[in-house]
Amino acid sequence: MAINFPSTLGQPTDGSYTYNIAGIVYSWDGSSWSAAGAGASATDKTLFSVTQNAAGSASLSYNSNSGVFSYTPPDLSAYMTTSNGGVGSSYDADLLDGQQGVYYLNAGNLNAGTVSSDRLSGTYNIDITGSAASASSAGFGIGGLTDVTITSASTNQVLTYNGSQWVNSTPAAVSGLQSRTTAQLTQFISSGASANVTFTTPKAYALMSIQTSVAAWVTLYSDTASRTNDASRSETTDPTPGSGVLAEVITTGSATQLITPGTICFNSSPTNATYAKIVNKSGSTTNVTVTLTFVQIEA
Repeated sequence: MAINFPSTLGQPTDGSYTYNIAGIVYSWDGSSWSAAGAGASATDKTLFSVTQNAAGSASLSYNSNSGVFSYTPPDLSAYMTTSNGGVGSSYDADLLDGQQGVYYLNAGNLNAGTVSSDRLSGTYNIDITGSAASASSAGFGIGGLTDVTITSASTNQVLTYNGSQWVNSTPAAVSGLQSRTTAQLTQFISSGASANVTFTTPKAYALMSIQTSVAAWVTLYSDTASRTNDASRSETTDPTPGSGVLAEVITTGSATQLITPGTICFNSSPTNATYAKIVNKSGSTTNVTVTLTFVQIEA
């Protein structure tokens, strides 16, 4: 089909001069007519173009006469301060509450909340506000432990183990002087027989007196070997110097024998024990109670 195009004399050659026939728009480019419309037969895509403007208020427009799209991209300069995004940049797009993702992997940034127990292995230099329920009793933090007994705690006291419990006391280095104390035991002994016993005493002490509940012969030793070696000695024979005999008394009944001058007694190991032999001289089988009074001189 022949198309009778209008004269192009004096018409613009930038494609803005068009001719519409049968739903097809043709544009004049200065040398020929080309299909440029939206009709089904308009197949020359080269007539379409895009002009990109400087960043500003985002928009997209189309000139149906020239087939030119005009695009204005959004201005994002207010959101960008570095040339690269991602971790380490200041772009808000990769932040959570203003922090990079790696921030939330750093336990050093924790200042509240509950930490899982599997994060608490090892040794920590921390302060705890409040009380640990398993270790709190009557105002004394360690008094709640099953093997600790705190009685009238005071400044500079220490805990010592008495064989079954940790108890508070004032050490000699703090108090300066020790008060005298006693060690006592009772043994059922046949008349005229002897019994080997062990007193719980300091490693070393100044012995002040020995008390018996009935007539008895009591001998103290620095170790068990010395007691064994002395077993056959009669009460009328003095012990040999250096034999391990610390002190001995013979009483005629219930009596307290002062040790004058005071005698230094000790355990040769050293341990907190004094070994003794008690002979019942009461004339009948009975309980014999012996009490040592002394002052501790070794920690």
